[in-house]
Amino acid sequence: MERWKRPVGWESLLPANTEMIPITGTAPDDGNGDEETVLPTVVVIGAAGFDIKGRVTSDRVFEGSSNAGALTMGVGGVARNIAENLARLDVPTILIAAVADDMLGGIVVQRTREAGVNTDRIITVPDARTGAYLGLLAPEGDLLMGIDDMGIVRRITPRVVRQARSVLRHAGIVVMDANLPVQTIRAVRRICSIAAVPVCIEPVSLPLIERIVPSIPGSALFTLNVAEAEAILGCTITTLEDAQAAALAFREWEIDIIVVTLGGGGAVYATSEGSGHVPAIQTAIVDESGAGAAMTAGIICGLMHRFPIDEAVALGASTASLTLLSPETVRSDISLEQVYEHLVV
Repeated sequence: MERWKRPVGWESLLPANTEMIPITGTAPDDGNGDEETVLPTVVVIGAAGFDIKGRVTSDRVFEGSSNAGALTMGVGGVARNIAENLARLDVPTILIAAVADDMLGGIVVQRTREAGVNTDRIITVPDARTGAYLGLLAPEGDLLMGIDDMGIVRRITPRVVRQARSVLRHAGIVVMDANLPVQTIRAVRRICSIAAVPVCIEPVSLPLIERIVPSIPGSALFTLNVAEAEAILGCTITTLEDAQAAALAFREWEIDIIVVTLGGGGAVYATSEGSGHVPAIQTAIVDESGAGAAMTAGIICGLMHRFPIDEAVALGASTASLTLLSPETVRSDISLEQVYEHLVV
C-alpha cells in the first residue's frame, strides 16, 4: 500500500474564526452577526453526469419483461452530488469534473452552478459524451440495479489536477470519488500530501473498491457501507459489534476518521480518540439514491464547522435521512437549518 504524508491534526488547518456550534442548537447564522464565519473551501473531484431513474410502481417486479413505473431525470454523479449537497449546506465548494460539449453537459454545469457550486474547474471535452447513470428502483425505493456510463471521468487526468494545484493546496479538504483514474488519484494525493491538505476518498460502488485500496491509507476521512467494508477487509459484518470492529481495523491504515454506515442501523465511527455509534433517524424511504453522497457531505459540513466527530456523523445521518425522504438524488430544498430541525425532532 502507498503511504502518504498525513497532516498533523488536520482540523488545525481550519481558519481560527471557524465557528463551533453545538449540534443541538441552531444552525450557524448567515454571517450578519458581529463576526462573519468563514468556512474552508471543499474541493470535490470526480463524476458529474445525467441521471435517469425508473421506479417500479406495481407490487411485483417482472424480470425479463416491461414493468409499469415512473421515470425521473436529473443531474447526478457522485462527486457532483457531494458538491451540491455541500453548497446547499452553505459550505464553499469547488467541483473538478468533466462533461462533453453537448446539451446534457450544458445542463449538468448550469444546474450545478445554480445550486451554488463553483463550476469554473469543470472541463468541457469535445468528441465525447456526458456521463450518465440509469437506476432501477424497487417499489419501496431500494436500488435493484444501476448502470453508469462515466467513461468521460478518465479525461480528468493528472495534468488536469496539476493545473488546479493552487486550488487544491488551499482547500480545507479534498474529496475524490472512485470513478477517477488511479493515476489521477495518486497525483491529487501527492499535491495534498506536500501541502498537508486532508483527503477523503468516496468508494462509490463495489466494482471500484479494489482499484482504490492502495490510495486509502493516510486519508483524513473514509466513509463506506457494510458491503464495501466487507469487501476491503475480507470479513463478515452481521452485528453492531462486527461493524465497530471493522471501523477500528481501518485505524491500522492510518485513517483519521472512519465511518461505516449500517443503513437502518445508523453508523459507527472510529478515530484516534475512540469509537462510537450514531443511531439512524427512522425514515420512510422514498428513494435511496444519493443517500451516501448526502451522508458524506453532511459529515464534512460538520467537520468544517469544527463539530466533534459524533456530532458531525449525526449531521451526516440527518442529511442522508432527508435525502431518503425525497425522490430527488440531491434535495433541491435541503438547507442546514432543515438538517438541524430534522436532527433534533
